[in-house]
Amino acid sequence: MTDAATGPDLDGPLEGGAFGETALLAAVRRRDRDAIERLLRAGADINQKSHWWAGGFHVLDGAWDTPWLAPFLIERGAVPGIHHLVQLERFDAVEQALAAQPDLVHARGGDGQTPLHQARSREMAEVLLRHGADIDARDVDHESTPAQYMIRDRQPIARFLVERGARTDILMTAAMGDGERTRAILEADPEAIRTTVSPRYFAMRDPRAGGTIYNWTLGTDKSPHELAREFGHPDLAAELMQRSPLDVKLAVAAEAGDERLVAEILAAHPRAIDAVRAEDHARLPAAARNNRTAAVALLLQAGWPVGARGHETATALHWAAFHGNTPMVRALLDAGASRTIREDTHGGTALDWAEHGSRHGWSCRTGDYPGVIQALRPDPAGQRQNQPDKEVS
Repeated sequence: MTDAATGPDLDGPLEGGAFGETALLAAVRRRDRDAIERLLRAGADINQKSHWWAGGFHVLDGAWDTPWLAPFLIERGAVPGIHHLVQLERFDAVEQALAAQPDLVHARGGDGQTPLHQARSREMAEVLLRHGADIDARDVDHESTPAQYMIRDRQPIARFLVERGARTDILMTAAMGDGERTRAILEADPEAIRTTVSPRYFAMRDPRAGGTIYNWTLGTDKSPHELAREFGHPDLAAELMQRSPLDVKLAVAAEAGDERLVAEILAAHPRAIDAVRAEDHARLPAAARNNRTAAVALLLQAGWPVGARGHETATALHWAAFHGNTPMVRALLDAGASRTIREDTHGGTALDWAEHGSRHGWSCRTGDYPGVIQALRPDPAGQRQNQPDKEVS
């Protein structure tokens, strides 16, 4: 932001910045000492938080993981809040702050997180719980609990919170390898076996919310079966497969790229696709979104509708094109995917998504966009033309 009379607004949101960050916050995020010093000399407010609707971020947020950064900023006037004292493991300062202002244990910081969301050790979590922290408090932007935030990079603390009564779900217990709690969840609700990291199971109350934190801590669209395998609990993964109905078993096998198991299921149940619920057709575009070529091929082999819609109402072909994944694009076209269908969120075709992805996509530096664009252009001889697919929910 710039004002003609006063010049640059150093404390306003930076154009194109993340989460309403200021220029100083952007320099801190880059760990750029020289830029930090220049901005401070120019008059930037070191304690100005980002302009983020769910709760602004301070220069000390995240400074705990870079040894020189917090002292450097504090020497220059950064004032630690309760969240930063927790992150930095300043036990005495946390105790003093909470003794003076007990309500600070419920204070909202960046993204609307509470101090417990920021605990970096079991000991700090114990301090906060002793002072009355809500073990299941949800942040504002992701409407997620401390344990959900911690499940990947701070799992011992997540386990401690669960032992102390934190709410669980089957994705959390699968990632922890907690067979007893997983079985208890399934005995209470057998349908929990279908849970995935998706809005269907983790709906947001606020339309501005960014989606469950599991999208980042566990991974979008992942199932308990996959998480049990990923976190090193093969016995629990096998038990989950045994407890899965036919349609879930088929989907999970395909998503895992298990050709042998998919073949066995289809040999025993040639029309297994008939058991798949309409809402689970979205697993095909989900696999494409996650750029899983083998999974897409197996889901197509199992009979998944090629025109199924998923995230952003896009088809698997949109996502394959976005990633510049030529083998996936060709497999989808061979299965009858339409080049002409437009998704409803942006109004683009798969070719539009390829062109956007080549410049701004997650695979823009690695994808084969020339090959995808060539495959998506209509064949003059009509050999690879496809009729538009039916809309599939």
